[in-house]
Amino acid sequence: MKTIVLCANYDKLSQIETTLKSLFTNNKDIRVYIINSDISHEWFVNINSFLNNINSKIIDKKIDLNRFNKLPELKEDNRSKIEYGKFLIPELVNEDKVLYLGNNTIIDKNLDKLFATDVNDKPLYATVDFVHPDKFNTNVMLINNIYWRNNNIGNQFLELAKNYDFIDDQTMINNGFGINIGKLPEIYNYQISFGNSNFELTNSYLYYEDTVDKPAIIQYATDYRLIRENSPKRLNKKWWNYYSSEWSEVVARVIPNRIKKNFDKEALIFLNYAENHGAEELIKQLPNIHFNIVSKRDLYAGLDVLTQNENVTLYPQILNYHLKSIIEKTDLCFDIGYGDKDTYIETVLNMLDIPTFAFSDTQYSEKGNNYYVFESMGDLINQVNKLPANNSRKTFDDVFDISVKSIDETLDEIIENKKSVVRIGDGELDLIYGEDIRYQHSNSKLAKVLKDCILNNHNSKILTCLPDIFTNLDRYNEMRGYYALGVLPKFSDLFKEIEKSKYSYGSTFMSRMYISFRDKSKSQHYVDKLRDIWKDKDILIVEGEYTRSGVGNDLFENAKSIQRIICPAADAFNQVDEIEEAIRNNAQNKLILLMLGPTAKVIVNDLQDLDNQILDIGHIDTEYEWFKMGAKYVVPIGKNKHMAEVADRYLGEEDNPQYQKEIILKIKKK
Repeated sequence: MKTIVLCANYDKLSQIETTLKSLFTNNKDIRVYIINSDISHEWFVNINSFLNNINSKIIDKKIDLNRFNKLPELKEDNRSKIEYGKFLIPELVNEDKVLYLGNNTIIDKNLDKLFATDVNDKPLYATVDFVHPDKFNTNVMLINNIYWRNNNIGNQFLELAKNYDFIDDQTMINNGFGINIGKLPEIYNYQISFGNSNFELTNSYLYYEDTVDKPAIIQYATDYRLIRENSPKRLNKKWWNYYSSEWSEVVARVIPNRIKKNFDKEALIFLNYAENHGAEELIKQLPNIHFNIVSKRDLYAGLDVLTQNENVTLYPQILNYHLKSIIEKTDLCFDIGYGDKDTYIETVLNMLDIPTFAFSDTQYSEKGNNYYVFESMGDLINQVNKLPANNSRKTFDDVFDISVKSIDETLDEIIENKKSVVRIGDGELDLIYGEDIRYQHSNSKLAKVLKDCILNNHNSKILTCLPDIFTNLDRYNEMRGYYALGVLPKFSDLFKEIEKSKYSYGSTFMSRMYISFRDKSKSQHYVDKLRDIWKDKDILIVEGEYTRSGVGNDLFENAKSIQRIICPAADAFNQVDEIEEAIRNNAQNKLILLMLGPTAKVIVNDLQDLDNQILDIGHIDTEYEWFKMGAKYVVPIGKNKHMAEVADRYLGEEDNPQYQKEIILKIKKK
């Protein structure tokens, strides 16, 4: 029989009963110990009368809380000292393998596979903490109770706790066991933390929250997180569906979905501020429409009252990739928020031809097609009711007719046809629009050259590349939200011009082939192809002062020889003539590799009178470092060189002797 332990008192009874309902809906042959000090034993007797039917039982394990009098309070406000009970598991529970569950968890799958884990080699198994992946999250632990019992682990932790003013028990357990904690798959502790005012939105959280598809155990980090949602996965609704279940339904494994309701249409209300024109009346007047009220801000005050209606879901602090998925299911939008508008969202609604309804005092100034403005609520509702029942939706794939080759096709062009390459990314697009980027100030001459590269580059020796973001955005990680709701609307006017060129562009991601992709299985293939380009060739690397491509790794190890021209790390375009002269003087029979931001694009175009193949392959070194590390999301590469994703701090001189030997010229910033 499988064994689980919960630690809770009467004040958490609704939470643990919901946990139990979810557990026994999906599992049988389970014994659950509930370590508590004040839950009525009759509660246990009543539930066990149902659980007998599925060979399961909950066991009342009473303890005296006075035992913890000398221990400090737990760090989080919503937790009590009864949770120290986890350290009494070796004393109170005889079974050898125990699954500990924190409060506010539900079990949404069968756990037989989890319990089949061999724990004999470790004191416990846990999943990584989504926010701090250098630690394990201890709200779900598969415990080797033999080890804990034989080594007096529980009492050791209780003694250790006395040395703290307050307890962060997760840090204490991580520090206590260190590298001896075994790693469980992330499906066994899907951590919903977003919504907590103290929450830190990290790259790791974005990765895990996005990629874990069907979690078996879901952890809701705070109580109030159970009434709000920032993700269209609707996992809060799972909680309430289990909560509302009857025990007779649980043991019969027949849980009706009381929460889910089918609606005629999905509507979007995007708010920058809580103040709006008539949201409450619209919701009541249109009960067959489901309203998704979204904001990138924390707009709880005044809007929670709207969630009392069955046809409302509130998404505060929504992330772009969540918002993308909601917009893709949206049939109509109500532009009824007061104050500043999110111009990108308005542009996206227009691009996707989503019917949008506004009042004269809330309308967006730049009205597009399918945008309707009304003076009265009655007129607006009448127009909404005239919408066809099944109107087709336009997708992001339908917005721009721009042809971009795959990474494979791009690399084939470079290898087979000896094409030089210009890569245009979002930084170059910003410069075309007159904006500064971190390592290059805006410059009208540079902007013109970059735009000409895209629209008027008819040189057959050059392959101009664009980001491959005009179809199949879902192949990317959370960056798909940035592309859909940032890049596409921001540069939509330029993309309309690009459409007219009918040029088949290469993929800018030919040297950004790893970190942004959800499926990384082809990364080795891309790396091999890239390295074939310079295999057994003399190469001239032209790069920024802190780029140091290939230093500390084997990226260019298969090249015949390497020379380097080192250029200013910022505003290199100001010295482009000097850089180009240096390249001309050292280009003989060399493959020229440029890692020099926007200036690289200018150089490729200017030097086409040379016979050399010239490749703009910025960011290749960082991508290769992540590939070698097996990184799942953006992390520091831990070396003394530039990363575009973070500001360059504390980068000093590079004393690698081979690197210094390869440098033939340094061009200092003027």
